[in-house]
Amino acid sequence: MTPPRPWWLLLLCGLLLTACAGPQGRAPSRYEQTMDSATSGCLRNPACATQVGEDAVLPWLSRAAARAGQAAAMLRVWEAAEVAHVERVLVECAKQANSDVNERLLGPGRRTTPEVCTEKVLDANGREVTRAMQLGEAKHAAALECVQRVLGATDAGRFSVEPRYLKDATTGRTRWLDPEEVAQWLQDGQFYLLTGSIVPDVVLHALGNPLKVQRIYDFKFPCPVSNPPIWDIYAPGHSFAGKTQRDVYQQLLNADRAPQLVSPNFGVQ
Repeated sequence: MTPPRPWWLLLLCGLLLTACAGPQGRAPSRYEQTMDSATSGCLRNPACATQVGEDAVLPWLSRAAARAGQAAAMLRVWEAAEVAHVERVLVECAKQANSDVNERLLGPGRRTTPEVCTEKVLDANGREVTRAMQLGEAKHAAALECVQRVLGATDAGRFSVEPRYLKDATTGRTRWLDPEEVAQWLQDGQFYLLTGSIVPDVVLHALGNPLKVQRIYDFKFPCPVSNPPIWDIYAPGHSFAGKTQRDVYQQLLNADRAPQLVSPNFGVQ
């Protein structure tokens, strides 16, 4: 006669068989909220995993892995080699914008000189401005379009072109302003809502999070181009009067490194 098996061994076998069979229309237990019975059994029985299939057997693991991957991507920072690549792109875009705009607005072969830079011209709104201002605005637009086109193909969501930030007077924290919200304020003439806001040219940040800032860049197009670029100083009456853009950007955004200038002749500084 076969000796009776210990009760705990019979119970263990029953549990394993039930686990591999999977739930049969019963209500899930509290343990199944994190690991269902099929998973529990098949983690201990490789044959069961072969029969049911990995995705079906470990649905919780697949979901967890997906969430972990998303979280890792959201927290991913720019590596040194990636930043170096971005800076090369910025410099090339600045050089291309400088060349293209000079040719378009000044004519082939004509370069910026002190005399050219002080010429008076009319801007798109019919206002009289210096040639330096006209060229600078056009080159800024061209450089930013270049950056968006080149980096957008591979790093969309990890950088922003002309993002707008504002320090919240109530919380003291810096807010990222949604472009659609800003456009609505401007359309409604609510310009006062943008008082004290900043708009750096290019910001590198965590994926989908413009507030987790890593690098800040501003394009400068001196006229003549041989002049060294400098940070603008906020005018009297401004919220940041007397301070440089560089200092204010760093104060509000707390980037990993101090903001840097990008220009055609001097590169990234």
